Amino acid sequence: MKIRSLGGAVVATLLLSFVAACGGGGDDSGDSDRALRVAAVSDASSLDPIRGNAGTDHVLIYPLYDTLISYDKGLEAQPGLAESWEQKSPTELTLKLREGVTFHDGEPFNAEAVVYNFERAKGEGSNIQADLASVDSVTADDEYTVTYKLNGPDASLLLVLADRAGMMVSPKAAEAAGGDLSTKPVGAGGWEFVEWKRGSVIKVKRYEDYWDKDAERVSAINFNIMPDPKTRVTSLRSGQQDVVMDVSPSDADGLEKANNVEVSDTPRVNVNQVYLNRDSEELGDPNVRKALSLAIDREALLKSAYFGRGSVANGALPSDYWAAPPESVKSEYDPDEAKKLLAAAGKTDLSFPMIVNADSATVRVAEILKQQWSEVGVNVDIQPLEVVQGTSDYFNDRKTPAYLSQWTGRPDPAMTYRLLFSADGYFNTSDQWTPGLEAALEKADESTEPAERKPGLDEAAEAVFADTSFFPLVFGNSIVGLSDDVKGFEGNLLGKPKFIGVTLG
Repeated sequence: MKIRSLGGAVVATLLLSFVAACGGGGDDSGDSDRALRVAAVSDASSLDPIRGNAGTDHVLIYPLYDTLISYDKGLEAQPGLAESWEQKSPTELTLKLREGVTFHDGEPFNAEAVVYNFERAKGEGSNIQADLASVDSVTADDEYTVTYKLNGPDASLLLVLADRAGMMVSPKAAEAAGGDLSTKPVGAGGWEFVEWKRGSVIKVKRYEDYWDKDAERVSAINFNIMPDPKTRVTSLRSGQQDVVMDVSPSDADGLEKANNVEVSDTPRVNVNQVYLNRDSEELGDPNVRKALSLAIDREALLKSAYFGRGSVANGALPSDYWAAPPESVKSEYDPDEAKKLLAAAGKTDLSFPMIVNADSATVRVAEILKQQWSEVGVNVDIQPLEVVQGTSDYFNDRKTPAYLSQWTGRPDPAMTYRLLFSADGYFNTSDQWTPGLEAALEKADESTEPAERKPGLDEAAEAVFADTSFFPLVFGNSIVGLSDDVKGFEGNLLGKPKFIGVTLG
């Protein structure tokens, strides 16, 4: 049986509201006392929200950390640990915090905790400093009110606080752990940490003093680490798992026909792409990057590697999203022009290594790219690595000029551009702004209304396209396998479920 939970109207619209109300309902015990078994794609890079470096971490740490701002399935801002907010000026955002919230160690959540978390996120060892680059300071106005003071307008800030920068950790626990909660996470989420066996399982249990007494929550969640997509699907069919993340498109048809299984197949802002070090010897010339992009037949890639489940990627955001790139941004396939550009650049014998996520589906994409690039005289050395190792080798150690992986998306489009292409974005190994991008984002930040932000975001997309700062390939759908016992599962545009509201029948 197949379910589709996101429609085009949701994808096309995101309206930010500055004052919102909270709702909920249900029994916090769920329908079963056994753990929800989730087959996850990759192990966590870290369980500390400021130290992780993989987009696949979110699904694993959302249960542990509630965020200041939440979002719905269409990525519209919703109350989280902040029950309301007010934009007093373009450079001032005030949050009214929820009272009666405690961290998993029993410590109170309050304004001082928010200030501590801000300073921690801006400090040494944080991978999310770029998320908060626009914020100069956070002040505690009273016990449950904080004000973010900006150095300039930043329309993305509200949804920045729905991501890692808004995940609140216990200040007491962080200090006791020497500032690093990578293996000792203490948040204010619906579940608290039990254990982490690296490469095997992450276990959490329901936090009984969770602030939202109406939230439906299973008693426990076991995130079983299963990098191989075939193994994940087989485990669902055999009843060993309840939820299987990132079902391979090649397995989806068969799974839809299986008994006692449902498939959630929804669009998302996740883009499969090749990250590029634009400061590398091999890929430093923008004409070489353009040539390699022109040599990619994305339509063929969509059909052969993704079985048509998704859409061709022209930029960093999908075409049916409100912040989609303009029509001028289009990924063409022109191998003849690619050969001319390579010849003009003196790179007719170009060869370079590329790290690739080691799952079979991504390796298949790499093999297709290798074949397509070979047709214009380019040789690629494919280096498959497990996700956590691959992200570390590429983003931290910068061992190769290219990395085939995915960008799992962020709640606000400006976050995507900043994290991928700004000088201090963690995912930008070039350490330099894409030309023209900074000014474009400043224009987009002048308003919080989507329609007024769109021209600046269009210019951002055009700047990235003109520079060929990366190779967008395909927006693959979020395909999740569910046993019939699972009720209340809801996808979202990020393809990163939070599991609040999920029960076991």
